[in-house]
Amino acid sequence: MTQLILVRHGRTEFNAENRLQGQLDVPLSAEGVAQADRVAPVISWLRPQAIVCSPLSRAHQTAAAIGRACGVEPVDDARLKEIDVGEWSGLRAEDLFRDDPRYEAGMVSDSDFRRPGGETGTEVMDRIAGAIDAIATEHEGERVVVVSHGFALRTGMCRLLGGDYTASRAWGGLSNCSWSLMDRFGDAEMARRGLDRRWRLRAYNCTVPAKPQGPAGGEGEGQAPIVGV
Repeated sequence: MTQLILVRHGRTEFNAENRLQGQLDVPLSAEGVAQADRVAPVISWLRPQAIVCSPLSRAHQTAAAIGRACGVEPVDDARLKEIDVGEWSGLRAEDLFRDDPRYEAGMVSDSDFRRPGGETGTEVMDRIAGAIDAIATEHEGERVVVVSHGFALRTGMCRLLGGDYTASRAWGGLSNCSWSLMDRFGDAEMARRGLDRRWRLRAYNCTVPAKPQGPAGGEGEGQAPIVGV
């Protein structure tokens, strides 16, 4: 069995402003750095043997924090980049709803569409699913962290489980610095015999909340719990 720990990057200022990042190279905000530092020791408990990440700063910074906790050096993989939203890169969602009817039409429809000058959802989910499957093959029998982006990971996981773009619209969004677990059953011998390797989703959108605030010495002083949504 091969296990993938799929981590979305930490929060950015663009996330806070509800701007579309796409493939823009936006770094983590101070909050995002804190999120990465909180999730890193939790991921380290799973003892991954490798870390592969999108080369975009927000993902690489998150992977580097996890790598420091695990003693593993992250490796960049361009296939793990977020969807390219083309002309919409850097724009706020509310402005696009007001000014560009193509955005609203795409957001309310279950049908796939091409972002102007960018990618379709299907292209991204195939790219990410292919990358994850290839990483699993390269690290067969190991536990591997993959750090990528919200839309990319959500649709890629859906594709690995046999879903299409329409099915992915029913999946809840991934929180910043959340992690999900997927197992792949089957080895190279099965593949040589023509038998499919199978993916299974074990956990989705698990998070480490910020330490709750409470009176000194009272409730809120303990370690924050792990939450799965």
